[in-house]
Amino acid sequence: FCVSILDQGVDLGATNRRTALPAWSELPPTIVSCGMSYQPLNLATGADFAHVKKVGVIGAGVSGLQMARALKAHGYEVTVFDKAPNVGGLWQENYHSYGVQVPKQLYEFPDFPFETVKYGVLPTGGETQAYIEAYATHFRLLPHIRLNTPVESLEQRVGQKGWVFKLGEGGSEEFDFAVVATGMCSQVTNMPEWTKTLGDFEGTVIHSSQYLSPDIAQGKRVLVIGSAKSALDVTIDTSKVASEPPTILYRGAHWCTPLHILGFIPFQYVFLSRFGQALVSWYKGPWPVGAPCIHTFLSYLLFPVMWVAFRLVELIFKIQRGHWGIYAPNLDVVADFYGYGHLLDTSFISRWRKGELKGQLGEVKRLVKSGAETDSGEVISADVIICATGFRKTYDYLSEKTRGALDIGSDGHYLYRQMLPASVRDLGLAFCGAECATASNITTYGLHAEYICSVLDGTVALPSEEEMRAEIEKVKAWKRSWMPDTSSRAALVLLHQTHYHDQLLRDMGVAPGRKFCLSELFCPYAPADYNGIIKSA
Repeated sequence: FCVSILDQGVDLGATNRRTALPAWSELPPTIVSCGMSYQPLNLATGADFAHVKKVGVIGAGVSGLQMARALKAHGYEVTVFDKAPNVGGLWQENYHSYGVQVPKQLYEFPDFPFETVKYGVLPTGGETQAYIEAYATHFRLLPHIRLNTPVESLEQRVGQKGWVFKLGEGGSEEFDFAVVATGMCSQVTNMPEWTKTLGDFEGTVIHSSQYLSPDIAQGKRVLVIGSAKSALDVTIDTSKVASEPPTILYRGAHWCTPLHILGFIPFQYVFLSRFGQALVSWYKGPWPVGAPCIHTFLSYLLFPVMWVAFRLVELIFKIQRGHWGIYAPNLDVVADFYGYGHLLDTSFISRWRKGELKGQLGEVKRLVKSGAETDSGEVISADVIICATGFRKTYDYLSEKTRGALDIGSDGHYLYRQMLPASVRDLGLAFCGAECATASNITTYGLHAEYICSVLDGTVALPSEEEMRAEIEKVKAWKRSWMPDTSSRAALVLLHQTHYHDQLLRDMGVAPGRKFCLSELFCPYAPADYNGIIKSA
């Protein structure tokens, strides 16, 4: 498992491992990984998108910008639409003190270093936004972007393939192909049902994205709803200015992955290296499409050992993060990460221990004059209630017929390679970063951008619609067998990202092994390792 190319059984001899692999048509059809054959691709399918000259993209965040960069480099006419006044997506504005939850070397464009922030430092939201703007300027993307221009709906053209983008204020524009690049978090806030009826409540109820300044909580009693990173960040921030320790109310506690395990091991060396990928694969099973078949065998053989190993990991996390009592998670650490995972420093638990904030299990039943009544009947006094309850997906911009052609369920939108509907040849629609969550999203979105362009120009030829549906069903069954039932389950790749990225690179004829010797096994994969994948103009 330490050298990806050897996993494939392909003898490259003395060939540099960074060079392209043999074309799929040259590989034997018996190459098997995790029970799924790599079939030689039908190169004739490149003609399926020969009509595509003009592409419309929705979203000017980190996925949309990389999509525009790739399309521009491949010679397509591209226009990006975004309803916001600037590029950057959710990085333009969010809750006070928001920022990247991983070190900067794990959140940068593969071909554009984040040089304004030091190695190992977690960038702030403002620093990240400035970096994204610099990317758009450097690659001359701004002339291709139409800001303050919402896409109200996509309607299929009559008599020919393609889409009509219905724009705000009655405008429209036609494209041969459409790419949705709105990221994992849309601008539709996910507010609890009880917020629809404020009753006699005399305070204020807001979403965490509206918490733009600590002045909102200055000298007030604060209640925060939620248990993921935004809830913890907001609780920490308000604890500095509230009139009394704020309360965070949550239905269940979730594991916080320490930035430094045992206080000195950077988390990425454990979870983002091929060795770490192997440990997760042996515990929960390998990525069902593209992971070396040896991992399937070892997952059965070594599961008891891995079960013990991850109980030890949980013990370490409990000690580091105080996951005891009402702050003890119900799920095992890996399963929980795939539903609610987040990274955190020691600020939250240290402030809890000092009494500077309070945690409480429960749910809000209804609002009362002085605050919120929980399901246990207790009233938590509050002047400001901040709902850190995330965002929700919406597909209202697509017609009922188009939504019916997509595999959208209560647990998300299932796609081939996390990007393409099985009927992509007929629909002419792809999703770049909109339906995929990895531990290094910005890297994945860059690979998505190049992959979609490679599909359009025929470099990557797709299997049949039936084969694509079969693979989607395979991935769906695997995810539903062990991941928590959340609305984003379909999109989750997370700790399996290395094998997922390997598969995308193989499809594009690129060697997946990007490192050398022992670093291939033990060093974490970072965006810089994928520099050069997106075609240069």
